[in-house]
Amino acid sequence: MTLTANEKKERHQAMQRIVTENNLQALLLIGDTNVGHSFYGDFRYYTNYRVNFQRQIAVVFPDSEPVLFLYSQFGLGPARQRSFIRDCRVSSNYIASVVQLLRERDVSAGRFGINSEMVPMIWYEYLRKEMPGIELVEVHDEIMEIRLKRSKEEVEMYRKGAALGVAGFEAALKVIRPGISEYEIAAEIEYVARKQGVEEHFTLIGSGKFALGDDNRLPLPYNPSHRRIEAGDTVVMEITPRYGGYWTQLVRMVDVGKPNHDLAKMQTVARDAVRAGLEQFRPGKRVMDITAAMQSYIGTCGFIGRPPFGHICGVDLVEERVALDNERMIEPGFVAIIHPMVHTADGKNVIFWGETYLAISEGYERLHQATDEILTL
Repeated sequence: MTLTANEKKERHQAMQRIVTENNLQALLLIGDTNVGHSFYGDFRYYTNYRVNFQRQIAVVFPDSEPVLFLYSQFGLGPARQRSFIRDCRVSSNYIASVVQLLRERDVSAGRFGINSEMVPMIWYEYLRKEMPGIELVEVHDEIMEIRLKRSKEEVEMYRKGAALGVAGFEAALKVIRPGISEYEIAAEIEYVARKQGVEEHFTLIGSGKFALGDDNRLPLPYNPSHRRIEAGDTVVMEITPRYGGYWTQLVRMVDVGKPNHDLAKMQTVARDAVRAGLEQFRPGKRVMDITAAMQSYIGTCGFIGRPPFGHICGVDLVEERVALDNERMIEPGFVAIIHPMVHTADGKNVIFWGETYLAISEGYERLHQATDEILTL
């Protein structure tokens, strides 16, 4: 599933408006390969091209064609085919190539838009030395305002990705049993999604015994390990495929061999806290309203809720936090992963549970159609 020419055109025009309104001579977009916070995604959003090795650079001009720099000759063909930028070049020294390009375009002074989170100090110093007339201007927040207004094409990416997240969960249910390793579970989750076009997968798993007030503290999910599942364990899975550039996430737990009634008490609180938050999940409300509703509900149950309780997701997995200080207004197209963290009063135990939601004009749409109960396998 790829973006249409019209979607790419609208993104280019939106970026051009930032260039024009800020009186920029050029705008530098830097992409990287990490699963990161919002600043990694400006390049991907604009170019529609996936960074798969080293960094990549796009330079946008007000009155001439943009240029994309990449590190390897192998990427030139795909870059020209999959992004809308026709002028793609190989460079082994990005910042030197950017300076050379600016001189080609007769840019020697004026305002130059950047995302300061992504500009290495050595690049900054090189720009200052080679082009002392350039004024660096931070524009990432303005780009984020564009990125957070989801189009119909983006929404379809989310829906497809969420369906593949559920498929991964169902694949895991078929293989989880005593003796299987966390790596093997992750392989099953990712296999079904990869077959259907997921470009990458961020899979976290935790497993072990659990009892309230005990030293048996269920580990929060982390990178899979060689640990083999035992009877009486609980397996926690954070299932996060990236489809068409867009992340969704499903967080679920299953018991192995027998139900864990202590865990079920906390899971019920987490599940119902999500439902309390969803009462505020609609256009006209703020992200902080969702967060406060979940925290209040958890408190009434005798547990402690410690936000953030999830994150807004898009071409970056964490574009903003679902937190008490996030005053962003919810609009149709807003997408967030809601997963409240529930702590016992003594601090010995913590769990989280949740999935991805889309704001629509009537309220919300739950993107993951997976069970709300802890299954026993």
